Amino acid sequence: MAMSSLDIPQLPAQDASRVWADAFYEAYADPRRTTGFLALAEEAVRACPGAPEILYLAATAALFDEHPERALVFLKRLSKRYVSSPTLHLLHALALAQQNKLAPARALLERHGMSRVPIAMRSFPGGPARGKWLADRLAVVFGRASLVQRHRTTPRVARKESKPTFKVRAVEPLHEALAVPPTPGPDGPVIAAPLPKIDVDIPFTLEFDRAALSAALRQVPDPRGGAYRLREQLAHFSLAQGFDELLCLSHLRGIQTLWHQVETVRKVLKQFRGRVLLADEVGLGKTVEAGMVLKEYLLRGMVERVLILVPASLVGQWREELETKFDIPCLTTHDPLLRDDPDRFWRQPRLIASLAAARRREHAERLSNHSFDLVIVDEAHHLCDRTSRGYQLLDALNKRFLLLLSATPVQNDLTELYNVLTLLKPGIFKTLKEFRAAYVMPGKPRLPANPERLRELMRSAMIRNTRAVVALRLPRRHAATVRVEASAAEQHAYRDLAALARGLAAAGGHGRHRLALHHLLGAAGSSPAAAAAALARFADRRGEGESAWRALAERWTSLGKGAKEAALFDLLRRNPAEKKIVFVRYRETMAHLADLLDDAGIRFARFEGTLSGPDKDAAIAAFRDEVPVLISTESGGEGRNLQFCNTLVNFDVPWNPMAIEQRIGRIDRIGQQREVFVFNLVTRGTVEEQVLHILEEKISMFELVVGEIGAILGGAEEERDFADLILDAWLEASESARAEAFESIGSRLDQARRRHEEAKALDEALFGEDFETS
Repeated sequence: MAMSSLDIPQLPAQDASRVWADAFYEAYADPRRTTGFLALAEEAVRACPGAPEILYLAATAALFDEHPERALVFLKRLSKRYVSSPTLHLLHALALAQQNKLAPARALLERHGMSRVPIAMRSFPGGPARGKWLADRLAVVFGRASLVQRHRTTPRVARKESKPTFKVRAVEPLHEALAVPPTPGPDGPVIAAPLPKIDVDIPFTLEFDRAALSAALRQVPDPRGGAYRLREQLAHFSLAQGFDELLCLSHLRGIQTLWHQVETVRKVLKQFRGRVLLADEVGLGKTVEAGMVLKEYLLRGMVERVLILVPASLVGQWREELETKFDIPCLTTHDPLLRDDPDRFWRQPRLIASLAAARRREHAERLSNHSFDLVIVDEAHHLCDRTSRGYQLLDALNKRFLLLLSATPVQNDLTELYNVLTLLKPGIFKTLKEFRAAYVMPGKPRLPANPERLRELMRSAMIRNTRAVVALRLPRRHAATVRVEASAAEQHAYRDLAALARGLAAAGGHGRHRLALHHLLGAAGSSPAAAAAALARFADRRGEGESAWRALAERWTSLGKGAKEAALFDLLRRNPAEKKIVFVRYRETMAHLADLLDDAGIRFARFEGTLSGPDKDAAIAAFRDEVPVLISTESGGEGRNLQFCNTLVNFDVPWNPMAIEQRIGRIDRIGQQREVFVFNLVTRGTVEEQVLHILEEKISMFELVVGEIGAILGGAEEERDFADLILDAWLEASESARAEAFESIGSRLDQARRRHEEAKALDEALFGEDFETS
């Protein structure tokens, strides 16, 4: 298409611009492709930011994908930089009409003398289906519309002689077709009646050779260098008509995908059409598979609004995984916006919500009024009870695609399979009674009446990969807790801090200062430097009259070193050549340890969230190639390959077991070739010692496969997460009440672990290895 046909001054031909434009024509011309144009448009604009033809095509793509606000952005850039044209005015009017701003659309065209009949769109891209799309919208803006369009069936590189012509016309004026007059709206009249029928008579055929097109794109001259990669990417993008070729693979960061994950994603998209139960065994990457499906749908423009429901303890992990590995930022129910403006929060396009928050009545009612393109539920077995608020919430959601993730989909009896199938395939059974009669042994709800028939049924709704089939073998992991004795001064300072915190909680300040108390106690378990800084900030916020808090801050400042520093240096000197990651949570602790390492002559690198991207890369490279120690905050190595290290030291122990598991997962993951060693440093008499005691005694946490703790915690948590339960127990007024509260937490975890083991055994008996990806 010559740019002169767009009434835009022609610029010097640009190689990349021509390649992208040809890809647009082929994408528009394919009748099977109805969405995904905007994703291609964004890629093209980034590659050719100054090309007028690309901006025009991007605006058109945004309109086809029903993103008029993006179309207006492209049109504004085009109108600013180049001469205004009737074509641009027409597209501007269509974008306004797509937003139901009909009065402004008509006014715009009237200003430019286009109130009666639209201009002839001599080179409007897209073919018959796109022509009808244009006519439909023109009929809204005008009383009568006619359109003559010529379409080139092949790109320049494979031009054919025939140029079929087609016509699209509206058969009657708009005002005669409407059964009722337009109703007033905030942006002009809103039409509530059906649009006029469109009479389409088009002799049209489309033929092109994908292999020839790809080869031709590679042969376009490259005078500037570097465009070969652009052509390769573009050919890959524009020719991926189905799901055999996944677009998301080149967009992943720091992920070593396995064959079963790629095949699972293809099956989800092609065979299950985005509604499936992912039941891989723990540690095989269900989260990665779900992230790949989400990224694929986003790249193809098939998904815009996304809701991810997870147990409270997994919200942070999901947010980090999606942002660092898939470049998909999301808001979460941890964000202040949920409290400040719930209506606005639930209108956001990409959300990660804790199940506990989403199922609250005030939030569930708001959610039921929204539509979502894709809903993902992690640890979905917690929603298998039809009487639960979680199940009722999920059932009520207006959703197009649905991914349920659970390593143990059956927890109690086979009724849960009926519930899952009903969510994925509404109407597959008339009643629960019908399901039980066909698939459940009378009087034995956990035994199938016809196992083979049940497995065949589940194959239509479930994908399950096992570690045996995938042949995944990770090296052994060894964990040790190093308990250190604090000095008398440090012990007294910690006890006084605990007493002040309990006094504040008893006076009714627990709710208002919950996060602050968690931070204060956590900092005191980290280092005197962190405790002193946290106490000083807390005293400043409380203002005058808080002499006890200020005095305590000064006492922590005077302590200097804490008890754990000596234990850390002992670990570092045991095998000085072995690389070790030291995880800390508090900036003051990191700065303190950095000074100590400098004084001791131990070379190290620092990794923290405040570093720039290049500085983070440099820190990881230095740790890999030069220095033996990396001191890192919680974000350390996120999405990065750290398997060259096999020793980890938790200098601070998080109260959330998921955070501990995330740290371990940095090195104990696919690609690790050596045995993994984890050391936990805790000071006796602290909250952290209680946390590790519960996790080691009740669920043997450090013997679990990475990913398994989430399933257990989800079964133990109700409305509140594990860290909240720990804080409440520690703030109990009496020692006996504290002991009882911690024992209660331990019992709940123990019960959750037992239920998890029973469910694993039941699922293994039901499904075995009959559902793996082939």
